[in-house]
Amino acid sequence: MKAPLNQELSAAHIEVVRVQVERFHEFYSNFFNQEETIGMARYFFETVYNLEGREELEELALNTYSKVKHMLKETSRENVERLIDLNHITDELDLKLAKLLIQSGWKPGDKVSQEEYRNYFKKLGEASLRKKQLEVVLFNLRKFYELAHKPISAYIIKPAAMMSKMIGVYPLFKKVEQGYYATLPVKKETFDAFFQVVEKLEWEFLYDAFPELKDL
Repeated sequence: MKAPLNQELSAAHIEVVRVQVERFHEFYSNFFNQEETIGMARYFFETVYNLEGREELEELALNTYSKVKHMLKETSRENVERLIDLNHITDELDLKLAKLLIQSGWKPGDKVSQEEYRNYFKKLGEASLRKKQLEVVLFNLRKFYELAHKPISAYIIKPAAMMSKMIGVYPLFKKVEQGYYATLPVKKETFDAFFQVVEKLEWEFLYDAFPELKDL
């Protein structure tokens, strides 16, 4: 298990998450204000990035999941593992950004503006890892929607949740379950519009920070 963060780094980590979620609310305000999409927007732009329970998830991913993953159905296992992968990437990048804030003179209680966040984002670099993070996010978006709208999913989600509880990895599966219920009420044309906007704006944000990625 990772060593606990010191108080200053923990506070900086929380601020990094806060300012990123704030950006998502600015970019995707329409989806946060539509009854059909608010649950989906909150899931992908708040729940997935929420620090609550992160340490428990990390502990399960490192020490328990590998021993029992063969007991889960393939689809459930793949969804859990994609979220574990995204969690690892996001944690690594967020902690590096938090350290950069501290090195740049940030103090606990300071609020980072969106302009400052963009500058830190560019200064940190990590272009290839940012690209991978976005690719995983977009892939997960598609997969969660497809999972929620397969007729068979309605019959397997509850047994899969029960099995994950039995083998002690439900906090990992819970994120999958939340994604299922968040995307279930969304019509295909609404999701497609949502996906296109997210794909367009997130790549634009990344290319603005790292123009060299356009050539890869």
